This record gives sequence, C-alpha cells and structure tokens, in this order.
Amino acid sequence: MKRLLVVSILFILLMAACGPHVPSTPPLATAPSEPTQTSSPIPVDQTPSQRVAVQALAKSLGISPDQIAVVSSKAVQWPDGCLGVRRIGVMCNQLVTPGFRIVLAANGNQYELHTNQDGSVVVPEQPFLASDQAISIARKQLSTMLGIPEAGINLVRATMVEWPDSCLGISQPYVMCAQMVTSGYLIVLDAGGQQYEYHTNQDGSSIVPASLALTWQREGGIAGFCDSLEIYLSGEVYASSCKAGGTMRSLGKALSADQLAQFKDWLAKYGQVSLDASDPKGVADRMQTTLSLSGTGDGQPTQAEQQTLLDWAQAVYNQLNQAQ
Repeated sequence: MKRLLVVSILFILLMAACGPHVPSTPPLATAPSEPTQTSSPIPVDQTPSQRVAVQALAKSLGISPDQIAVVSSKAVQWPDGCLGVRRIGVMCNQLVTPGFRIVLAANGNQYELHTNQDGSVVVPEQPFLASDQAISIARKQLSTMLGIPEAGINLVRATMVEWPDSCLGISQPYVMCAQMVTSGYLIVLDAGGQQYEYHTNQDGSSIVPASLALTWQREGGIAGFCDSLEIYLSGEVYASSCKAGGTMRSLGKALSADQLAQFKDWLAKYGQVSLDASDPKGVADRMQTTLSLSGTGDGQPTQAEQQTLLDWAQAVYNQLNQAQ
C-alpha cells in the first residue's frame, strides 16, 4: 500500500513537469502622464498639449518644431477661459479651466505657453516677438516709403497680436473686413526720431501702416461722390470708394518728394486739425467734405491754408484714382 502511494505521487509530479508553462503576469503599464521635467528635443510621443505648444512657437519663430525643446510641463487649474493670460480689451469667462503650463526653449530663449487640457487652445504667457521675416518686410517697406537706407531704421518693439479681423485691425471706409481673428504682429519702427507702426499677418505677406495722420472724405453732390483718402506718417496713401465696391486701393508711394515734404511740414506746424467744408444743410444734392489732420505742432491753419489742405488732399485722391 505504501509502495503504491509513492508511485502515485511520482506520477503526479511527472505529469506536472510535462504540462504547458504559464508565465506569471507582469504589472500593467500605465499610460504616461504629462512629464514634469524634460530638457531633451521634442519627443515623438509628446502629449497633445506639448504638441500644439511646440507647433505654435515654431510657427511664430519661423523654425522647425525639432529645434524646440520642452523644458517643463505642469498640470494647472487656470482661473478663467483665457488660461490665466489677460490681454487689454479681451473678455474672459470666469470658469476654472484645467490645462498645462508648458515652458519651451528655442534659440537660447525660454517661452511659457498655457494650454487647456486637450491642447485645443494654446496661449503664450507673453506675446511672442515677431518673426525676423515680418520685421524685415516692415523695415523694407518703410525704407521705400521714406527713401532712406534700411540701416537708418531701428526696431522699437514687435509683439504677437490677435487682430479682430482680416484687415488687421485697420478699418477703412467702404472696405469690408472678414470678421475672423487673424494672428499677426504689431511692429513699431523708428526713423529719425519718428515712430511708425505697422500691422502684419503671421508670415508678413500682408502688412498695413497704422500711424494714420490725415483723412479726407467727400460724399454726395450731383455726381453722388463717396470717396475716402487716408495718408499715414510714412507717406503711404490708401483710397477707397463705394463705387469701386469698397475696394481699397494703394499707389504705394503716392506722394512725390515735394508732396511728402509739404505733408511733413504741415504735421510739424499744426496740431489736431478738423475741417468741414460741407454744403449747408438743406441744400439739394448736398456735398459733404471733411478733413482731419493729426500733427505734432501747436498751430492751426488760416482760412486760406484750410482751403489749400482740402485742395491738396483732393488732388492726391485724383492722382491715385487716375493711376488705377
């Protein structure tokens, strides 16, 4: 009996040794969370929030995403819908918004960006500096307008801005602007102690002057005029008319050297000038003509000088209109 028991045990052990091997189950790997510290080039398995932050910075600086390194990424409960970044004139809902504070490094500088949780919204903590391309385009345009070397033009500041429309925040009479937020830059240049402001889109392919110095408008009359003229400090001239479907036209450097000299003389001589040469109310086919000049002086034009200003502005408009 005892011998039979020993044989049975040996048989059972032999069968167990010959059976299939079942390995032990290792612990399940957990999905990687937002890393708290890295300083290596952008990883292939970057999180969605890191990816959009890197792409936003790369686009702003005009560089490849692989030239940007993630310095840190930390989960944050932002106090509002603006992700804790307040801008003048921007309204923010007061809803707590989960997201991430991401610090990136590029070209020897660090940039802090705020995102929401899924990375669908990314906001720089400080406005990005404009790209070298946008600054170069603005400097070249001002150089052409003033007829001076680019070396004589200095950058004052250049920051990233979300313009409220396709016209880059510069409204023109009779010109329709698509009401779509347009990313771009506000660039301020200095030439000879005078500052000139330009608005651009993201890549600098669209650029408009913003230092408006003179406006002239006429409406009505038997011919049904509806014309507008805008002249900027740089001498850049834009004109628009409702008869042209609201198209804004520019002759580039519409002012001749003599016209630009005269214009600059008025700006230095006069302060804020508002002229109204409209026909009296009640007149049939009433013509309304107005002019506004924003000078830096303290004088005011005489009656004869007022008429000279009005005639000069109309002549510039006609010159631009005939050139089309």
